[in-house]
Amino acid sequence: MPNRPFIFCRSVPEEYQDIPGIWRNKNGSGYRVPLNTHPVIGWPAPHSLATDTEVSVALNSPGLVSDLREFAKEHQKAMLRKALAVSGSHCWAPPGAGKTLVGLVYAIATAPEGIKLIITKAAARGTWAEQCERYTKLTPVLLTGQSPGDVPLSPRNLYITAWETIKYWCPAILLMKPSVVVWDEIHWLRRPKHTKATVMQDGSVLYEGLGNSLDSARQIANITERKLGLTATPIPGRVKDLWTQLDLVEPWQWGTFYQFGMRYCEGRHNGYGYEYNGLSNPVELRDRLRYIKCRVTREEVNKHLPKKRREVVRLSLDQQNKPSAMKRELARAAKAAKGGDESAREGYFETLLMEAASRKHKYLEDRVLTALRSKQKVVVFTGRRIDCERLAQKLRSASAQVDGVQVWWAHGGTDPSERDRIRNEYMSAPGPALLVGTGDAWGESVDLQDTDLAIISMLPWTPDKVIQWEGRFARLGQKRPVLVSYIIARTTADEHVADLLLDKLPHVGEIAEDVAAEEIEGALAGVDESEGAPLRLLERIAQTQLTSS
Repeated sequence: MPNRPFIFCRSVPEEYQDIPGIWRNKNGSGYRVPLNTHPVIGWPAPHSLATDTEVSVALNSPGLVSDLREFAKEHQKAMLRKALAVSGSHCWAPPGAGKTLVGLVYAIATAPEGIKLIITKAAARGTWAEQCERYTKLTPVLLTGQSPGDVPLSPRNLYITAWETIKYWCPAILLMKPSVVVWDEIHWLRRPKHTKATVMQDGSVLYEGLGNSLDSARQIANITERKLGLTATPIPGRVKDLWTQLDLVEPWQWGTFYQFGMRYCEGRHNGYGYEYNGLSNPVELRDRLRYIKCRVTREEVNKHLPKKRREVVRLSLDQQNKPSAMKRELARAAKAAKGGDESAREGYFETLLMEAASRKHKYLEDRVLTALRSKQKVVVFTGRRIDCERLAQKLRSASAQVDGVQVWWAHGGTDPSERDRIRNEYMSAPGPALLVGTGDAWGESVDLQDTDLAIISMLPWTPDKVIQWEGRFARLGQKRPVLVSYIIARTTADEHVADLLLDKLPHVGEIAEDVAAEEIEGALAGVDESEGAPLRLLERIAQTQLTSS
């Protein structure tokens, strides 16, 4: 068992007393000092890596169906070396690195007789259940819905719930007293005040508060001894996004959000309130992160994957169809944007992107039909639900010309269990197959590695989504090379996104926190933190230099 993540001592050098997480006792008798601050202070830090023997024992745990020592890749063992050694750890690994298997081994090895809990996105619950049945002797128990019922407690179960419903299940989970929790896609809780933006069919943007999701997660973290955070995009916007994640894997070891922001995010008062939009003390932050995090590079994962190819196809006006149905939507969105608020302008921009996507339907029909005739398995990512449905209907009609082809489509409005069924049928399909879906519904925590051609018909706004979407296909278990094709409609809003994002794809990758401090600053500076304001965001993307792994 790892030691507690802090020590008590009588004194701390004055220059380090303001480090977030260092707390002075109320009676003034001493300090509580997180272990992750020891490298900063210059104190010898406890050993923060498990031995090879400890990792081998974990991979051969009785709760696993077989000895995984030969199956696990070296980068997965590296994640376990860190996770097993400390009470809370953070694994930064690109999509497809096999984080799910690491999470399963970790949960079983650290709490063989305890309650094991997985918190992930709703769309990924089925993937975790599938992997649990494949690699472990545990029984997956899905905690779904907003009306928790009685839950049978057993260390032979693996309890899986979702970030979207954690606030409803929190009281029941607290009564379960989990011994270990794995936070999958931990970046999902980016900020203390978390909201979800949903683009409606009329182009407007609905902002939905997620209530006490963070409070619920923190309550669970405070009563759980072992914690592991998994993510491919730890810093989707700014450095301040890290605080929530760090506070879940090491509760109270990183200070308050205010303290973290002032110390590491160039916190300042702007006359209206505090803002934390920069990076400060990067060397100190880097040194503290090294104690709890394991970072896996794309290069390490690619050693075990078939080659991924990427292309950008720019359609001339002659290659585009002209969607008459979009004229009224564009006119309505443009009218709302004139003199409207930020959400109205965002809606107009989103409508422009959807109009561009609808101009590609004829090309997509031809491209998909050609791939299906070659017995390929094809995935098409689009934007809003309405475009997904329109495109799926057209492609289904066109694909009827190919013998034996199977077609599925699903978006964010599709029930998660139905999406799980669709994914399983697509993955097991032996012949030509087509899956059409929205990027936001399928772009995280879903395995689609049995794919020959992935087409992105509506571009995401941010580099982190590019990483996540491409990561659905380049994953451990992939048997063939995959081609990721970005389709751009010339003279449309597409070109603005493409010029600022896709042309810089070679520079879009993992954020390399382990490099020199000046490189960290270059990777993180200038990214707009707002989830709204796409035009400003696009301007910032042009200036952002993300370190390619």
